[in-house]
Amino acid sequence: MKLLINIALLTGACTAFNAQAAPLADWMNTVSDDTQLTAMTIPGTHDSGATHEPLPGIAKTQNTTIAQQLDNGVRYLDIRLRHYQDSLLVHHGSIYQHLNFDDVMQQVTDFLNLHPSETVLMQVKEEYDATGNTHSFEQTFVDYKNRPAYRNFWWGHSYLPTMGQARGKIVLLRRFAGSFYTSGGIDMTYWEDNTSFNTQESKGVKIHVQDSYKVKSSTNNNKWSVIKQNLDNAAQSPGVLTLNFSSGYSPTLGIPNIPKVSNDINQRLLNYFNERKGQKQSHGVIISDFSSAALSQAELKAYLP
Repeated sequence: MKLLINIALLTGACTAFNAQAAPLADWMNTVSDDTQLTAMTIPGTHDSGATHEPLPGIAKTQNTTIAQQLDNGVRYLDIRLRHYQDSLLVHHGSIYQHLNFDDVMQQVTDFLNLHPSETVLMQVKEEYDATGNTHSFEQTFVDYKNRPAYRNFWWGHSYLPTMGQARGKIVLLRRFAGSFYTSGGIDMTYWEDNTSFNTQESKGVKIHVQDSYKVKSSTNNNKWSVIKQNLDNAAQSPGVLTLNFSSGYSPTLGIPNIPKVSNDINQRLLNYFNERKGQKQSHGVIISDFSSAALSQAELKAYLP
């Protein structure tokens, strides 16, 4: 079945979105070329590579690999990289995730080769302590970015593409110090901590971020309130890329507890989108812990025909 879908993509055919058995790996094929990325619903993952932790609940944010996330419809990846001995290692805080940036890039480019109708928004952030390096983080990132296997996959402009322009490309959202002329990407270096904010507009790019991740209420109601507000507002702001983090943690005896938030919030997201299926509204980028095919499908049912 996947082979038939890919042949259809390469010959220019349009695959219908089946609400009961959605081809999540190719869902962007149903989106018209002139659609702005700001006017879409896009499933995403927070700390996309964080699948390991020394103690339950404190660092793991996903149950699936990058490749599985992409097959499940995710199109926004949150990649956190530690600069260590001139290599880039995937970390969640101090905790190494048994991946390096090559592993991430291989999975993403393999996916785009198989699914040329799709695009991936990739937020890259420097994480934890830099150790034993002879280059800057940006120099090491550019070394990875320009390797022959990856160099042709990057969107090469400082503005957000349309869906047609983005197909087969990685759109970089850059949260590390550097320059567009060196590392490329959309500048996100002024990211504020644990809050909602608008980025500084540059090259016509307008981005709104909700990243209130410290959840103090035991009921998660305050967190859900800001998530829902941004879901509702995204439909009214088609020119703004809304990055809406449903992720967060709630302390238990002073220790971060990630599932305490995600188990509740993900069910609320499923209920919210299942109540809106078929409405064909954009809801921005929803960036979740412990994402799943079921969550992506619910989000897309409320957006796609």
